[in-house]
Amino acid sequence: MKLILVQILLVFIVMIHFLSVKGQSQQMLKGVIFEEGTKTRVGGASVHNQRTGYTNPTNNFGLFDILAQEGDTLQISLDGYFDKKVKVENLKDLIIYLRASSTQLKEVKITGQSRLQGLRDAQADFKAKGIFSNGKPSAGMLSPLGGSPLTYLYEAFSQDGKRARRLGQFIARESDYTEVASRFNKEKIKLLIPIRDEDMEEFKSAYWPKTEDIRKWGDYDLHNYIKKSFEEFKKTKGYM
Repeated sequence: MKLILVQILLVFIVMIHFLSVKGQSQQMLKGVIFEEGTKTRVGGASVHNQRTGYTNPTNNFGLFDILAQEGDTLQISLDGYFDKKVKVENLKDLIIYLRASSTQLKEVKITGQSRLQGLRDAQADFKAKGIFSNGKPSAGMLSPLGGSPLTYLYEAFSQDGKRARRLGQFIARESDYTEVASRFNKEKIKLLIPIRDEDMEEFKSAYWPKTEDIRKWGDYDLHNYIKKSFEEFKKTKGYM
């Protein structure tokens, strides 16, 4: 009985601590990363807050979010680009440009599926650290009768639990991206419409289909979507 009371007390202590941390001045800072001199968004770049030690990657559209406060320094790094440090002057959305260090290093060396497999292997590594629910434990684990409150606390509030949750979110985004990119890609688009090479990335970014649409569309639906989207795109880009 004493052990159960101790476990319940620990739950409340950690929750109070968690709420107090949430109330501090740091906020979720958002931003986007482009390759310098182009409109190409940089996915997979590491955004590291040097004060907190937190790291979050950009998604496939170059977008990121990370906890930060004024005065923090963010370090952005990715193979094929020079590292860049950015001081957080305020908490407005950031636009960051990375300078390419070598075109050779930027060549694609792995497929989307092999990249996903590597991420899932990393996710599996968390199980060796006691993270069995990808950082999202069931509330039923808090029950003193048949539950595991201490395991819940570790998975919900530990640094490993937080990292596992961020990785899980990134894997979900990467999986969606890979599924769409397998059908909505440069080769398919160029076969269907006379788009200029310099406009390709902007077109893809503006008309990137939703994952649920790709899953229900046949080839005819997708081809029709690309052609109709290009007609709209032409009006903004001055195509003749």
